[in-house]
Amino acid sequence: MPLSKTLGFLYFLALSISCIAQNEENALIKGSVKTAKGESLYGATVIIEKLTKGATSNDNGNYSLKNIPNGTYTITASFIGYNDVSNKITINSLQKIYNLDFILTEKSEGLNEILVYGKSKAKKIETKGFAVNAIEMKEIENQSIQVVEILDQSAGVRIRQTGGLGSRINYNINGLSGHSIRIFIDNIPIQNYGPSFSLSSIPTSMIERIEIYKGVVPAELGSDALGGAINVVLNQSGKNTLNATYSYGSFNTHQISVNGSYRNKENGFTVKGSTFYNYTDNSYKVWGNEVYITDIETGEITYVTAKRFHDAYESKGVKLDIGFTDLKWADQIFLGLVVSDMDKDVQTGATMESVYGNRKGKQNTLMGNLTYNKKDFLTKNLDINLFASYSDLTRKTIDTIPLKYNWNGELTPDFWDVTDGEWLEHLTGAEGNSPTLNRNYEKTYASRTNLVYQLAKNHKIGANFMLTDFKRNSYDPLLDENIRELLDTRFLNKNILGLTYELNALERKLKTSIFFKYYNQNVSVEKPENVSGQSEPIITKFEKKVNEKGYGIATSYQVNPVFQIMTSLEDAVRLPETHELFGNDIENTDENYALGSERSMNLNLGFNIGPFNFNKHRVSLNTNLFYRDTKDKIKLDVKNDQTAETSNYINQDSFLSTGFDSELIYGYDDKLNATLGVSVFNSKFNTKYNALGEPYQWYKNRERNAPYFTINSNIKYNLKDALKKNSKTEIYYNLGYVHEFYRDWSSLGGSGKDVIPTQLVNDLGIAYTLPKNKLTVSIDAKNIFNEQVFDNYALQKPGRAFYLKLNCKIL
Repeated sequence: MPLSKTLGFLYFLALSISCIAQNEENALIKGSVKTAKGESLYGATVIIEKLTKGATSNDNGNYSLKNIPNGTYTITASFIGYNDVSNKITINSLQKIYNLDFILTEKSEGLNEILVYGKSKAKKIETKGFAVNAIEMKEIENQSIQVVEILDQSAGVRIRQTGGLGSRINYNINGLSGHSIRIFIDNIPIQNYGPSFSLSSIPTSMIERIEIYKGVVPAELGSDALGGAINVVLNQSGKNTLNATYSYGSFNTHQISVNGSYRNKENGFTVKGSTFYNYTDNSYKVWGNEVYITDIETGEITYVTAKRFHDAYESKGVKLDIGFTDLKWADQIFLGLVVSDMDKDVQTGATMESVYGNRKGKQNTLMGNLTYNKKDFLTKNLDINLFASYSDLTRKTIDTIPLKYNWNGELTPDFWDVTDGEWLEHLTGAEGNSPTLNRNYEKTYASRTNLVYQLAKNHKIGANFMLTDFKRNSYDPLLDENIRELLDTRFLNKNILGLTYELNALERKLKTSIFFKYYNQNVSVEKPENVSGQSEPIITKFEKKVNEKGYGIATSYQVNPVFQIMTSLEDAVRLPETHELFGNDIENTDENYALGSERSMNLNLGFNIGPFNFNKHRVSLNTNLFYRDTKDKIKLDVKNDQTAETSNYINQDSFLSTGFDSELIYGYDDKLNATLGVSVFNSKFNTKYNALGEPYQWYKNRERNAPYFTINSNIKYNLKDALKKNSKTEIYYNLGYVHEFYRDWSSLGGSGKDVIPTQLVNDLGIAYTLPKNKLTVSIDAKNIFNEQVFDNYALQKPGRAFYLKLNCKIL
């Protein structure tokens, strides 16, 4: 779709909407909706029931009701978690404009659990036309649940893991997956924090909210996100707080977190700190066609149900920020330090056919950073946000023992020499490949500068520049000395510039954001190569430079108080990541230096209906339709050899994907809340001929090894004063459905093709909070029917599991 036609269509749509005539002969009622603390409420409903007229407050809390005839009316303002307020007003012909403000008070029950959408930045972005889901942690932090599980329950999002806690994760939003989806912590790419500070390790108690962008991503995030982005916003409370959590559960799983903040009101001195510790044996049971024992004498295969015995995971980390807030020259200025560490056993190769008993990986990260924020920087209406970091990551792979294990955790005897007690060995000399004690030393410098200038009341421009400079050196003492000294050095430099223009029109009902992105990447590798006839290896240098451009537009229109339409388009670019280019021994992935950029034309069209309030009921519906035309898609290769130990990333021609995701939300009297989310996408291979002009057999086949139909639902019931007055009990239930999908192309093979089967997973939990909200105890049962669960072919996830969690708010 050419840019000129797209912009022309959107301009015509906006102009047509703006020209809708309205009768202005009658009166206008306007005002604001605020809390008792004076905070504006965004999304509050103001209704004149007698006239069936209504309005929704904007992000400043303001509303307006037009064309009101003479008469006396009762006007009611309402907002979830707050008491309704009704005021009477009389309209006569002597006055055309009436001011009526509302002050809403919080309901007495569960004050600390109320969601105040007026404070959500993601909700404000959503009104600009971006397809955004916002997940507030207040309602979830008491559950024994991982961040990736929370994401997996969101419509249009699918999280795929290769195992239990600490395993490799693949993010999928509307059919685009892997590193097409970028992950951020406080708007900073998560890669800067190191692998041990990940969404698997960060406890929910450290998080304020999660923002999920589908397809089109605003330029201010400053990254090459092709298919969407997930932004984790950590707690930013300016109050003195201290919170601790502990969780224990199946597979010897322990999770501990402590986080808090302190601010001196007199001089603004502020300290924010958090720490976490995670450990699990991941000793869950697995079974199926890849889990068997071979009789050493007969060669007969016996299928077994076995416990994973070499899959322990341990991670720990500390994040500390010291600085000042609310000064004349800085709204925030912090010096930060992140220290994290991870140990991970490796149980299998690319599938469960390959069983390991000794291979493991270790990682540790040290990162220092500087953050500076200031509104009205140097001049009025100019806001600046600066971030700079330097991280030092050491990644170790330990694989020196070639002995073969079976699924009973036993060494495999040598069939030809049983009497001497000899054991079978891997021919490569180790489990994963050649014996290694390899260490990768990775140093990354990153900086982000974000500037926003308010040109006029309804016009805003912004610029965002992101710089990343990466270097990796390797050292392996098991290599020959000559090779060791010539181990390759790998460099990557990435620069991304984003420019944005924002417009608010038609009394802020119409909001539009237009943006441009420029991408630059430089890759350099110095690698030793053995050359025939040469006694010593020679250094081969590989260099690649990439320059790309992208653009996009997002717009929304509030048709009436309960109906909003949104559309967005982006010509998006995604540059290869370091581990995709350079490989990762711990994750069994090989390098591919020639990996190219990925492009996609992304289009969203969505609408929000509601909320509709009647009696004590509240209903809303959010739907997003999408179109993705992706070229040179980067994807982990699917090996035909099921015993393959490693894989690598490849560019896989083009795909055309269409579909929708929808979320229906129902609430009753702040007691019952239910959500049903459905996601359907049809991603098809869209390259007809290969480089030799030969037709692809799988042309127009649905994308292999990718789920295409999922359903997520959750129900929560709040019970007050169950055991003690002012206490709170929450009972919650989650259901996840994934329809079966082929591991390979549907046109290949016969009726016995490899299939990832249909899965239906049920979770159940209960949480009890003592009066004053100081202590919460929760019990969770995951996968209560012990379903066999796969996100990837022949890599089983945990079955039934139970967890106990304590959440203590000390301050």
